[in-house]
Amino acid sequence: MIFNAFINMRCLLLIHFLLVTWSVSAAEGNANLFTENKDDGISHKQISVSMVFGTNARSIGPSSVLVPLRQVGRLFMVEVRIDDIEGNLIFDTGASELVLNKTYFRNYAGYEKGTTAGGVTGKFGKITSAAVGQMDVSGIYYEKISADLADLGHIEDSRGVKILGLFGIKMIDDLEVIFDAAKCEMRLSKTDRQGNRLDPEAGELKFEFNQELESNYHIMMIRGRIGDKTLNFCLDTGAEINTLNSNIPKKVMSTIKIVRRSTLGGARAGNIEALYGTMNELEFGNHQFGIMNAVLIDLSSMSESYGFHIDGMLGYDFWRKGVFCFNLKKGTISFNVRKGEENEN
Repeated sequence: MIFNAFINMRCLLLIHFLLVTWSVSAAEGNANLFTENKDDGISHKQISVSMVFGTNARSIGPSSVLVPLRQVGRLFMVEVRIDDIEGNLIFDTGASELVLNKTYFRNYAGYEKGTTAGGVTGKFGKITSAAVGQMDVSGIYYEKISADLADLGHIEDSRGVKILGLFGIKMIDDLEVIFDAAKCEMRLSKTDRQGNRLDPEAGELKFEFNQELESNYHIMMIRGRIGDKTLNFCLDTGAEINTLNSNIPKKVMSTIKIVRRSTLGGARAGNIEALYGTMNELEFGNHQFGIMNAVLIDLSSMSESYGFHIDGMLGYDFWRKGVFCFNLKKGTISFNVRKGEENEN
């Protein structure tokens, strides 16, 4: 069955794509996601992570914790405490950093980064960052964190929940993550310098499929196939629908069932055409992922900003298909496809 939110897909898509999820260097025009702030001594390259299990923490080992997720619509949220502010962060691997909602952190001393932000409809301004002292995520403590600031009021208005920001990929640099969207939970385990879990027996799972995971400029990338074409996909836990580049090869386009078209309006830039439909021939290795909803839009702006070509982004429907383990230090992703999900949505 076609996802009924296609009726109002314009609003759905903008919720994610207008977030500050990618950055480009204002000076050089190349991706640069490791800007340091020398004034406050906090660096994007180093984040102090420790585990102190309180009464509410669900420890599954000395260095592992089970983090419950709250599903709101097609978004997964983590309950956190940032300094003395409590609320939710969207688990968003499409965001390279920790991104905080200006609504709640407007009193933090900010500084302007030498980067600009944007979305699929173009670039729209400088990024402002601030430093927070401590963040608690179910017993995992982050200290002295630099975070980007953005106006996320449109997400709060549409979801009716308090959203402090985005839990980006930088926050899992030193962790192995097992993400189970169907159960609304993820397991976070600290790793050594080689990416091995410090407590290897904690919650041990066997995975049927393993593949190389590329981390280009702090964006998770994986190569998959549709038909006989190999494509580059960004793995995005914050995307509410799968996205394909409208410039994909004709053979790939012929496998997509188009159901409607519309126009997306950007926050501060022009409009783009969008096609909505279903994809059913996505493969990784010998695993087929069955029917999934998708939107086709021009991703050339994102590709240009990242510095490499992007054929699509995999979001909610993809993650619901199985259990996924990703380890950035090892550069690997493993997963099990749920029974019956190969051919169902």
